[in-house]
Amino acid sequence: MSEPVRQPERVSWSNRLIIVVLVCIVAYFGLGLVPNWYPGFGSTELFFLYILSIPVVLLVLLGLGTWATVGLFLSWRRRVPASGRHRTLLLVACIGFVCFLTSMTLARVIRGALPTGSHLLRFDSALWKDPNSLRFIAGDVTPRQKMLGDVVQNVLPGRTRAELEELLGPSLDTPYFRTTGRDLIYVLGSERDSLFAIDSEWLLIWLDSSGRFERYAIYTD
Repeated sequence: MSEPVRQPERVSWSNRLIIVVLVCIVAYFGLGLVPNWYPGFGSTELFFLYILSIPVVLLVLLGLGTWATVGLFLSWRRRVPASGRHRTLLLVACIGFVCFLTSMTLARVIRGALPTGSHLLRFDSALWKDPNSLRFIAGDVTPRQKMLGDVVQNVLPGRTRAELEELLGPSLDTPYFRTTGRDLIYVLGSERDSLFAIDSEWLLIWLDSSGRFERYAIYTD
């Protein structure tokens, strides 16, 4: 007497494989958020290769999704049962694109208009003015860069030149970006969000006609 086919076990392994693939996709696109908490990772060769791989992965997902969609459409036209493989591939492709869009949106929301790592520390005037706050740290960013988000949100608005220089220290006496008409300028550290961080990052501040803060910008030289 022949043994019964263990179909449920094969289905179980298939479901497990799908779960593993989906977890890998979520982890893969979630890797793009890591520099928001560990800014130094965004300047590594590994992250650079990761960024280069994203278009390839998206093209693969698009190809799988297209093939699965065509297969499901042909099954519908021929009035035959749809292939479980086509459904699975379409699900994987859709979840992949959702994860990609979600990670990009979250990265934009977390980062805002500032470079990565700008919201890691609350502003501390003594630490900001400490010369060590500009010291280069391999695989990391400077304390000034980590405080930048708090500075532009809670320190700059409404303050006069005297108040700003009391909190941030005297503006540097440098010809850098003088043609922009900036009133105050502070060096923050090495350029961020770049594999080849060879430039410096600067905080430029403009004052209005009454001598109070008007706007700021982040420049690299």
